[in-house]
Amino acid sequence: MTIQIRTFDLDTAPDGELAGYHSMLSAAWVIDYPEDPPITYETALGRLRAPSLVGEVCTFWAAYLGERLVGLATVTLADKENAGIVRVGITVHPELRRQGIGSALLRAVMPAVLESGREVLIGVAMKPDSAAAAWTTGRLGFRVSHSTVLQVLKIASVPARLWDVEVPSGYRLARWIGAVPDKLLDSYAAARPAVEDAPMGQSSFRLMVFTADRIRELEREFAESGVEERVVVAIEDATSQIVGITGMLNYPHRLEVGYQSDTSVLAGHRGHGLGRVMKAAMMRWIVSERPDIEHISTVTAAENTYMRKVNDALGYSTTRTMIWVETTTTQLADKLASIPTPS
Repeated sequence: MTIQIRTFDLDTAPDGELAGYHSMLSAAWVIDYPEDPPITYETALGRLRAPSLVGEVCTFWAAYLGERLVGLATVTLADKENAGIVRVGITVHPELRRQGIGSALLRAVMPAVLESGREVLIGVAMKPDSAAAAWTTGRLGFRVSHSTVLQVLKIASVPARLWDVEVPSGYRLARWIGAVPDKLLDSYAAARPAVEDAPMGQSSFRLMVFTADRIRELEREFAESGVEERVVVAIEDATSQIVGITGMLNYPHRLEVGYQSDTSVLAGHRGHGLGRVMKAAMMRWIVSERPDIEHISTVTAAENTYMRKVNDALGYSTTRTMIWVETTTTQLADKLASIPTPS
Protein backbone atom coordinates (compact mmCIF):
# COMPACT_ATOMS: atom_id res chain seq x y z
CA MET A 1 0.00 0.00 0.00
CA THR A 2 1.60 3.24 -1.16
CA ILE A 3 0.28 6.35 0.55
CA GLN A 4 1.00 9.80 -0.84
CA ILE A 5 0.67 12.87 1.36
CA ARG A 6 0.42 16.42 0.13
CA THR A 7 -0.99 19.74 1.27
CA PHE A 8 -4.71 20.22 0.85
CA ASP A 9 -6.11 23.64 -0.06
CA LEU A 10 -9.84 24.15 0.34
CA ASP A 11 -9.85 27.08 -2.07
CA THR A 12 -8.16 25.27 -4.95
CA ALA A 13 -9.10 21.61 -4.40
CA PRO A 14 -11.26 20.24 -7.25
CA ASP A 15 -14.80 19.16 -6.50
CA GLY A 16 -13.77 15.51 -6.65
CA GLU A 17 -11.28 15.93 -3.82
CA LEU A 18 -13.79 17.85 -1.71
CA ALA A 19 -16.28 15.06 -2.27
CA GLY A 20 -13.57 12.58 -1.33
CA TYR A 21 -12.94 14.40 1.93
CA HIS A 22 -16.65 14.32 2.73
CA SER A 23 -16.82 10.62 1.93
CA MET A 24 -13.85 9.87 4.20
CA LEU A 25 -15.20 12.00 7.06
CA SER A 26 -18.70 10.53 6.72
CA ALA A 27 -17.36 7.00 7.05
CA ALA A 28 -15.34 8.00 10.11
CA TRP A 29 -18.31 9.86 11.63
CA VAL A 30 -20.53 6.77 11.53
CA ILE A 31 -17.91 4.79 13.45
CA ASP A 32 -16.72 7.48 15.85
CA TYR A 33 -20.04 9.23 16.58
CA PRO A 34 -22.87 6.77 15.86
CA GLU A 35 -25.11 8.74 18.23
CA ASP A 36 -24.97 11.79 15.91
CA PRO A 37 -26.82 12.41 12.64
CA PRO A 38 -24.81 11.76 9.44
CA ILE A 39 -22.51 14.64 8.54
CA THR A 40 -23.53 16.55 5.41
CA TYR A 41 -21.24 17.82 2.67
CA GLU A 42 -21.86 21.44 3.72
CA THR A 43 -21.10 20.67 7.35
CA ALA A 44 -17.94 18.75 6.52
CA LEU A 45 -16.46 21.65 4.55
CA GLY A 46 -17.85 24.26 6.91
CA ARG A 47 -15.97 22.69 9.82
CA LEU A 48 -12.73 23.26 7.93
CA ARG A 49 -13.57 26.80 6.90
CA ALA A 50 -14.66 28.06 10.33
CA PRO A 51 -11.82 28.34 12.86
CA SER A 52 -13.10 28.07 16.42
CA LEU A 53 -11.17 31.13 17.62
CA VAL A 54 -10.52 34.54 16.18
CA GLY A 55 -7.03 34.85 14.68
CA GLU A 56 -6.53 31.13 14.11
CA VAL A 57 -4.72 29.93 10.99
CA CYS A 58 -5.39 26.39 9.73
CA THR A 59 -3.42 24.35 7.22
CA PHE A 60 -4.21 20.87 5.93
CA TRP A 61 -2.42 17.78 4.65
CA ALA A 62 -4.27 14.92 2.94
CA ALA A 63 -3.32 11.25 2.53
CA TYR A 64 -4.16 9.57 -0.76
CA LEU A 65 -4.31 5.94 -1.79
CA GLY A 66 -4.07 6.31 -5.54
CA GLU A 67 -6.56 9.12 -6.24
CA ARG A 68 -8.68 8.34 -3.19
CA LEU A 69 -8.47 10.72 -0.21
CA VAL A 70 -8.20 8.48 2.85
CA GLY A 71 -7.03 10.81 5.63
CA LEU A 72 -6.63 14.43 6.63
CA ALA A 73 -4.42 16.25 9.11
CA THR A 74 -5.22 19.75 10.38
CA VAL A 75 -2.63 22.04 11.96
CA THR A 76 -4.07 25.07 13.75
CA LEU A 77 -2.08 28.01 15.07
CA ALA A 78 -3.78 30.45 17.41
CA ASP A 79 -2.33 33.76 18.55
CA LYS A 80 -2.10 35.98 21.63
CA GLU A 81 -2.91 33.88 24.75
CA ASN A 82 -2.22 30.61 22.92
CA ALA A 83 0.72 31.67 20.79
CA GLY A 84 2.78 28.84 22.34
CA ILE A 85 0.33 26.12 21.31
CA VAL A 86 -0.23 24.19 18.09
CA ARG A 87 -3.35 22.05 17.70
CA VAL A 88 -3.29 18.97 15.48
CA GLY A 89 -6.21 16.81 14.38
CA ILE A 90 -6.01 13.66 12.28
CA THR A 91 -8.83 11.65 10.70
CA VAL A 92 -8.34 8.40 8.78
CA HIS A 93 -10.95 6.38 6.90
CA PRO A 94 -12.04 3.58 9.28
CA GLU A 95 -11.40 0.89 6.65
CA LEU A 96 -7.71 1.85 6.60
CA ARG A 97 -6.94 2.52 10.25
CA ARG A 98 -4.07 0.78 12.07
CA GLN A 99 -2.06 0.69 8.86
CA GLY A 100 0.26 3.61 9.61
CA ILE A 101 -1.66 6.35 7.76
CA GLY A 102 -2.22 8.42 10.90
CA SER A 103 1.46 8.21 11.81
CA ALA A 104 2.42 9.09 8.23
CA LEU A 105 0.22 12.18 8.35
CA LEU A 106 1.68 13.14 11.72
CA ARG A 107 5.22 12.77 10.38
CA ALA A 108 4.27 14.91 7.37
CA VAL A 109 3.05 17.81 9.50
CA MET A 110 5.85 17.70 12.08
CA PRO A 111 8.23 19.97 10.12
CA ALA A 112 5.55 22.69 10.09
CA VAL A 113 4.81 22.05 13.77
CA LEU A 114 8.48 22.39 14.75
CA GLU A 115 8.97 25.37 12.44
CA SER A 116 6.17 27.18 14.27
CA GLY A 117 8.41 27.32 17.33
CA ARG A 118 5.56 26.35 19.63
CA GLU A 119 6.30 24.19 22.64
CA VAL A 120 2.93 22.53 23.31
CA LEU A 121 0.92 20.33 20.96
CA ILE A 122 -2.75 19.73 21.75
CA GLY A 123 -4.88 17.06 20.09
CA VAL A 124 -8.54 17.53 19.21
CA ALA A 125 -11.15 16.21 21.64
CA MET A 126 -11.77 12.47 21.49
CA LYS A 127 -13.73 9.80 23.30
CA PRO A 128 -11.74 8.24 26.15
CA ASP A 129 -12.38 4.69 24.87
CA SER A 130 -11.65 5.49 21.21
CA ALA A 131 -8.86 4.20 19.00
CA ALA A 132 -7.57 7.79 18.83
CA ALA A 133 -7.22 7.92 22.61
CA ALA A 134 -5.35 4.62 22.68
CA TRP A 135 -3.05 5.80 19.89
CA THR A 136 -2.25 9.21 21.35
CA THR A 137 -1.94 8.33 25.06
CA GLY A 138 -0.59 4.82 24.60
CA ARG A 139 1.64 4.81 21.55
CA LEU A 140 2.54 8.50 21.26
CA GLY A 141 2.86 9.48 24.92
CA PHE A 142 0.26 12.26 25.13
CA ARG A 143 -1.20 13.00 28.56
CA VAL A 144 -4.88 13.62 29.28
CA SER A 145 -5.19 17.27 30.27
CA HIS A 146 -8.93 17.91 30.44
CA SER A 147 -12.30 16.16 30.29
CA THR A 148 -15.54 17.63 28.97
CA VAL A 149 -19.08 16.50 28.31
CA LEU A 150 -21.17 17.25 25.25
CA GLN A 151 -24.75 18.09 26.20
CA VAL A 152 -27.56 18.40 23.67
CA LEU A 153 -31.04 19.89 23.96
CA LYS A 154 -33.52 18.61 21.35
CA ILE A 155 -36.05 21.42 21.21
CA ALA A 156 -39.02 19.37 20.00
CA SER A 157 -38.57 16.92 22.87
CA VAL A 158 -38.33 19.42 25.73
CA PRO A 159 -41.38 21.02 27.41
CA ALA A 160 -41.20 24.81 27.04
CA ARG A 161 -42.17 25.26 30.70
CA LEU A 162 -38.59 24.40 31.62
CA TRP A 163 -37.60 27.77 30.20
CA ASP A 164 -40.15 29.78 32.22
CA VAL A 165 -37.64 31.06 34.74
CA GLU A 166 -38.18 34.40 36.48
CA VAL A 167 -35.50 37.06 36.75
CA PRO A 168 -34.57 37.58 40.43
CA SER A 169 -35.28 40.90 42.09
CA GLY A 170 -32.54 43.47 41.55
CA TYR A 171 -31.65 42.34 38.05
CA ARG A 172 -32.95 42.69 34.49
CA LEU A 173 -32.02 41.10 31.19
CA ALA A 174 -30.85 42.62 27.91
CA ARG A 175 -30.14 40.92 24.61
CA TRP A 176 -28.79 41.56 21.12
CA ILE A 177 -27.69 39.91 17.90
CA GLY A 178 -24.23 40.72 16.56
CA ALA A 179 -22.39 43.75 17.91
CA VAL A 180 -22.53 44.71 21.57
CA PRO A 181 -24.37 48.05 21.92
CA ASP A 182 -21.81 50.81 22.36
CA LYS A 183 -23.25 51.89 25.71
CA LEU A 184 -22.73 48.37 27.11
CA LEU A 185 -19.35 47.56 25.58
CA ASP A 186 -17.13 48.51 28.53
CA SER A 187 -19.41 46.77 31.02
CA TYR A 188 -19.57 43.69 28.80
CA ALA A 189 -15.76 43.54 28.50
CA ALA A 190 -15.42 43.89 32.27
CA ALA A 191 -17.82 40.98 32.88
CA ARG A 192 -16.27 38.56 30.37
CA PRO A 193 -13.35 37.45 32.63
CA ALA A 194 -15.85 35.70 34.93
CA VAL A 195 -15.69 32.70 32.58
CA GLU A 196 -12.07 32.18 33.62
CA ASP A 197 -13.38 30.53 36.79
CA ALA A 198 -14.63 27.58 34.72
CA PRO A 199 -12.57 24.42 35.30
CA MET A 200 -9.92 23.77 32.64
CA GLY A 201 -8.24 20.74 34.18
CA GLN A 202 -4.51 20.72 33.45
CA SER A 203 -4.86 22.06 29.92
CA SER A 204 -2.24 24.47 28.62
CA PHE A 205 -4.96 26.19 26.58
CA ARG A 206 -5.87 29.66 27.82
CA LEU A 207 -9.18 31.44 27.39
CA MET A 208 -9.27 34.65 25.38
CA VAL A 209 -8.65 37.88 27.29
CA PHE A 210 -11.52 40.10 26.29
CA THR A 211 -10.99 43.79 25.73
CA ALA A 212 -13.28 46.15 23.87
CA ASP A 213 -11.01 45.90 20.81
CA ARG A 214 -10.90 42.08 20.92
CA ILE A 215 -14.68 41.93 21.20
CA ARG A 216 -15.10 44.14 18.13
CA GLU A 217 -12.52 42.03 16.28
CA LEU A 218 -14.44 38.85 17.08
CA GLU A 219 -17.72 40.45 16.01
CA ARG A 220 -16.21 41.42 12.65
CA GLU A 221 -14.93 37.91 12.05
CA PHE A 222 -18.32 36.40 12.86
CA ALA A 223 -20.04 38.84 10.52
CA GLU A 224 -17.60 38.12 7.68
CA SER A 225 -18.09 34.37 8.16
CA GLY A 226 -21.87 34.56 8.27
CA VAL A 227 -22.01 33.44 11.91
CA GLU A 228 -24.96 34.68 13.94
CA GLU A 229 -24.14 35.46 17.57
CA ARG A 230 -26.92 36.04 20.06
CA VAL A 231 -26.15 37.33 23.54
CA VAL A 232 -28.26 37.56 26.68
CA VAL A 233 -26.87 39.47 29.66
CA ALA A 234 -27.97 40.05 33.25
CA ILE A 235 -27.73 43.65 34.44
CA GLU A 236 -27.72 44.75 38.08
CA ASP A 237 -30.40 47.39 38.58
CA ALA A 238 -28.46 49.30 41.22
CA THR A 239 -25.36 49.87 39.06
CA SER A 240 -26.63 49.26 35.50
CA GLN A 241 -23.57 47.04 35.03
CA ILE A 242 -23.51 43.67 33.29
CA VAL A 243 -22.94 40.91 35.82
CA GLY A 244 -23.75 37.82 33.75
CA ILE A 245 -23.39 36.70 30.13
CA THR A 246 -24.47 33.82 27.92
CA GLY A 247 -24.09 33.44 24.16
CA MET A 248 -25.40 31.35 21.28
CA LEU A 249 -23.68 30.82 17.92
CA ASN A 250 -25.27 29.62 14.69
CA TYR A 251 -23.03 28.75 11.72
CA PRO A 252 -24.11 28.93 8.07
CA HIS A 253 -23.11 25.30 7.50
CA ARG A 254 -25.18 24.07 10.49
CA LEU A 255 -28.32 26.20 10.47
CA GLU A 256 -30.24 23.55 12.37
CA VAL A 257 -27.88 23.71 15.37
CA GLY A 258 -27.39 26.39 17.99
CA TYR A 259 -24.08 26.28 19.82
CA GLN A 260 -24.46 27.48 23.40
CA SER A 261 -21.19 29.24 24.13
CA ASP A 262 -19.75 30.70 27.35
CA THR A 263 -22.05 31.34 30.29
CA SER A 264 -20.61 33.20 33.23
CA VAL A 265 -21.65 35.27 36.25
CA LEU A 266 -19.43 37.60 38.25
CA ALA A 267 -18.49 36.07 41.61
CA GLY A 268 -20.35 38.65 43.69
CA HIS A 269 -23.62 37.86 41.94
CA ARG A 270 -23.61 34.08 42.05
CA GLY A 271 -26.22 32.19 44.03
CA HIS A 272 -29.21 33.92 42.42
CA GLY A 273 -29.64 31.45 39.55
CA LEU A 274 -28.63 34.00 36.91
CA GLY A 275 -26.97 31.38 34.73
CA ARG A 276 -30.20 29.43 34.42
CA VAL A 277 -32.21 32.64 34.02
CA MET A 278 -30.10 33.81 31.07
CA LYS A 279 -30.01 30.41 29.37
CA ALA A 280 -33.77 30.02 29.76
CA ALA A 281 -34.31 33.47 28.23
CA MET A 282 -32.03 32.48 25.36
CA MET A 283 -34.15 29.39 24.70
CA ARG A 284 -37.39 31.38 24.64
CA TRP A 285 -35.78 33.80 22.18
CA ILE A 286 -34.46 31.04 19.93
CA VAL A 287 -37.78 29.22 19.80
CA SER A 288 -39.69 32.41 18.98
CA GLU A 289 -37.36 33.62 16.22
CA ARG A 290 -35.46 30.61 14.87
CA PRO A 291 -37.84 27.69 14.27
CA ASP A 292 -35.23 26.23 11.92
CA ILE A 293 -32.94 25.47 14.86
CA GLU A 294 -33.69 21.90 15.93
CA HIS A 295 -31.27 21.37 18.75
CA ILE A 296 -28.75 23.13 20.96
CA SER A 297 -25.26 21.80 21.66
CA THR A 298 -22.93 22.81 24.46
CA VAL A 299 -19.62 21.62 25.88
CA THR A 300 -19.05 21.76 29.64
CA ALA A 301 -16.13 20.71 31.81
CA ALA A 302 -16.86 17.27 33.23
CA GLU A 303 -16.09 18.55 36.73
CA ASN A 304 -18.34 21.60 36.39
CA THR A 305 -21.24 19.97 38.21
CA TYR A 306 -23.06 23.26 38.78
CA MET A 307 -23.36 24.14 35.09
CA ARG A 308 -24.19 20.56 34.18
CA LYS A 309 -27.11 20.66 36.63
CA VAL A 310 -28.27 23.97 35.16
CA ASN A 311 -28.22 22.41 31.70
CA ASP A 312 -30.07 19.33 32.95
CA ALA A 313 -32.79 21.56 34.40
CA LEU A 314 -33.24 23.24 31.01
CA GLY A 315 -33.68 19.94 29.16
CA TYR A 316 -30.17 19.03 28.03
CA SER A 317 -29.01 15.42 27.92
CA THR A 318 -25.39 14.34 28.15
CA THR A 319 -24.41 12.72 24.85
CA ARG A 320 -20.80 11.81 25.44
CA THR A 321 -17.63 12.47 27.41
CA MET A 322 -14.55 13.73 25.59
CA ILE A 323 -10.93 14.01 26.65
CA TRP A 324 -8.28 16.51 25.58
CA VAL A 325 -4.68 15.37 25.24
CA GLU A 326 -1.39 17.20 24.89
CA THR A 327 2.36 16.75 24.78
CA THR A 328 5.37 18.86 23.90
CA THR A 329 6.36 19.20 20.27
CA THR A 330 9.88 17.95 20.95
CA GLN A 331 8.65 14.90 22.89
CA LEU A 332 6.34 13.99 20.05
CA ALA A 333 9.10 14.42 17.48
CA ASP A 334 11.33 12.11 19.53
CA LYS A 335 8.54 9.56 19.94
CA LEU A 336 7.82 9.50 16.21
CA ALA A 337 11.53 9.06 15.47
CA SER A 338 11.56 5.96 17.69
CA ILE A 339 8.62 4.32 15.90
CA PRO A 340 9.68 2.32 12.83
CA THR A 341 8.32 3.58 9.53
CA PRO A 342 6.30 0.93 7.66
CA SER A 343 8.21 -0.46 4.69
